[in-house]
Amino acid sequence: MTALSSSGVESSRVLEQHSLTRSIILHLAPGAIFTVFIILASPALAAAGIDPIFALFGGIGLVLVPIELGYLAVQARRITGSWSPLDAVDYKERVPLGKLALLAAGLVGWFFLVLAVSIVFLDRWLAENVFSWLPTTLRQFAVAEGGGEPISTGTFLAFLVIALACNGVAGPITEELYFRGHLLPRLERYGRWAPVINTALFAIYHFFSPWRYPAIFLGFLPTTWTAWRKRSVAVSITAHVTINIFSVLLLTAGLASG
Repeated sequence: MTALSSSGVESSRVLEQHSLTRSIILHLAPGAIFTVFIILASPALAAAGIDPIFALFGGIGLVLVPIELGYLAVQARRITGSWSPLDAVDYKERVPLGKLALLAAGLVGWFFLVLAVSIVFLDRWLAENVFSWLPTTLRQFAVAEGGGEPISTGTFLAFLVIALACNGVAGPITEELYFRGHLLPRLERYGRWAPVINTALFAIYHFFSPWRYPAIFLGFLPTTWTAWRKRSVAVSITAHVTINIFSVLLLTAGLASG
């Protein structure tokens, strides 16, 4: 397979295929570590008078991004001799801008349709009946309740900046480079099942919000499938960033309204 290095020079290399055990570990380990961070950091923030939601969104930049980019950098060094995480990414086929925009729009629309159905009919039920055993440090993020204490302008702006930077941009870009750009190509021996396995493991990786497993799987499967078919991580990055930015804006609008 031909891949582009970060320098733009084409290089040909045979993609290694991970064992299923290794693939499962690499898909799930970052999410497990991140979940432990949230469980430990949330009470500490609450004790300091800081909303625990900062552990969720700030932790993306403090934990997930360094872990996933760090792994890609180490693999790039092993494979190409470069420390650039992009050199460990294999799905780099170019997609015309117009086609990219149309694909992303459809994928984003599908995700929010699935998410809306999940929020209305499923999330709360799963959180209260299936995952009621989870610590409150996680379940508190299941379904936002209205009528909470108003937040200060400073807190609101700090949250908006952190959420947009970490969850809106850095997080989804890093996840797509890691999951769709690096791990998905190493499942190619499974053929059409590769995007299904990748999406299922990506959903489970969200240990910190398991009530949303069905929505993540069904909502992201077309995005993973498209990235796999087009051999282009640009498609999934565009869709994922758009989804997350809109999600952050909707959340902050809810916080602003109290």
